[in-house]
Amino acid sequence: MKIEILGCSGSVTRGFNTTSILINGSLLIDAGSAASVLTEDAIEQIRDIIVTHTHIDHIKELPFLVDTLFSNKSRGMRIWGSAPTIEALKTHIFNGHIWPDISELNATEDFLLLHPIPQEGFRTGTLQVRAYPVDHIDGSVCCVITEKGRHVLFSGDTGYDQGLFRLVRSLGNDLLALFVEVSFPNRMAEIARLSRHLTPELVAKGLDGIVSSSTKMIAYHIKPKHLDEVVEQLPPGFGYITGGEVFEL
Repeated sequence: MKIEILGCSGSVTRGFNTTSILINGSLLIDAGSAASVLTEDAIEQIRDIIVTHTHIDHIKELPFLVDTLFSNKSRGMRIWGSAPTIEALKTHIFNGHIWPDISELNATEDFLLLHPIPQEGFRTGTLQVRAYPVDHIDGSVCCVITEKGRHVLFSGDTGYDQGLFRLVRSLGNDLLALFVEVSFPNRMAEIARLSRHLTPELVAKGLDGIVSSSTKMIAYHIKPKHLDEVVEQLPPGFGYITGGEVFEL
């Protein structure tokens, strides 16, 4: 499994892009920066996009990805999310006011499909994709990507969620990598609680004793302003990403 970190930061500032993670060149998790980073040829290779939730830092370049596909007469891209996420995209983004209406773009020939993620997930290429609810805004999900019986988990934005930690435990030794958001330093625990994000201390507490020693643990979605402080506070064994990294798992 090839994982390219196009962007992974909790806000936009020079040198830091918001979340877009490309897997095997064809599956994109969130659309915070993909249109700015990828070539048109690379964009045309994307077959599926998962939107973990509809906060602007995770969807802001989705319209420009769609624009590239439409301009190049590409076909067959699917956008996936929870039912509330798909409804929000149709109502508030692709509505004819913020961006062209999806139904009008698809009037003559379907080139883009918006799907609620089914409970059993979906397949794309060699990957099986499943989504599970997490504690952030309505409709927020984490994602488990499976290839050849091994898993990678992306938490998406989440607060301190026992469901997420139980999911991590259930994947056991087959969990190759855990990408977990750590947005704020420990001193901002109250802001993290109110905004439903995590701190290093909360991550350490939630994952204590449940992660296999063979699992890569990687922090992402760190607010750039607090990067050094968060990194210093990460639990032992944790790595972190800021964008541009490539993993071969």
